[in-house]
Amino acid sequence: MTASPTEVFGPYHVYEELGIGGMASVHRAALADVAGFTRSVALKRMLPHVAGNAEMVKAFVREARLASHLRHENVAQTYDLGRVGDIYFIAMELIGGRDLREILVHCAQTTGPMPVPIALHILNQICDSLDYAHNLCDDTGQPLGIIHRDVTPSNIIVSEAGVVKLIDFGIAKASAVGMQTMSGTLKGKFGYMAPEYIAGSLDARADLFALGVIAHELLTNRPLFTAHDDLETLTKLQQMEVVPPSHSNSEVPREIDGIVMTALARDPE
Repeated sequence: MTASPTEVFGPYHVYEELGIGGMASVHRAALADVAGFTRSVALKRMLPHVAGNAEMVKAFVREARLASHLRHENVAQTYDLGRVGDIYFIAMELIGGRDLREILVHCAQTTGPMPVPIALHILNQICDSLDYAHNLCDDTGQPLGIIHRDVTPSNIIVSEAGVVKLIDFGIAKASAVGMQTMSGTLKGKFGYMAPEYIAGSLDARADLFALGVIAHELLTNRPLFTAHDDLETLTKLQQMEVVPPSHSNSEVPREIDGIVMTALARDPE
């Protein structure tokens, strides 16, 4: 890195902001060890105004604990959890590339739908990451029961090397004791939520519904469930008739149509 850091935060040199949410901000940062080796990371820090909220702190630490179990080439890695003063942080893998939302916007403005083989390549890697997370067990062999709950284009990054990474397990749910996220609220983007999630009941198939929405959008380059407001989006999600991707893109094979439509079934059974 040639630019000067904006600040020093514990052992990290902090550079530009990459994003900010209601609970935390994410910056590009670097950690230099005693041998002079520098590791670039995405440094996620709790915002000062929530650092004193005990429930928020617990949720943040739960996120790090959950993410620490995940070791897969298609899942962004978590390296460190710590605290500097009153501010908790998580150091994560820094991925050079574009998120899928940016790629979809670029395709819409330039080439139209991406070639089907490329879309399937991306979808296969997302499937691998979810299959891994859904079937992960702890050290005793107990299934962790992980559900991501926010599988959306903005949480999928395609690296410069073409590797697809699923990021942000910050609202994920794990059934293992001590790893439940706060309940009673809808989390994630409404246009990607499975109907059973909205009804208050979900399992790993909710992530597959979200993946079905993403697949449909990748293959058609058109948003599937969008509206003027959240309520209208939810109504469409629960009631709108969905047609196979090949209706908009004749290059999509019928067998792929079938897979996507199965993922989008409103009845998880």
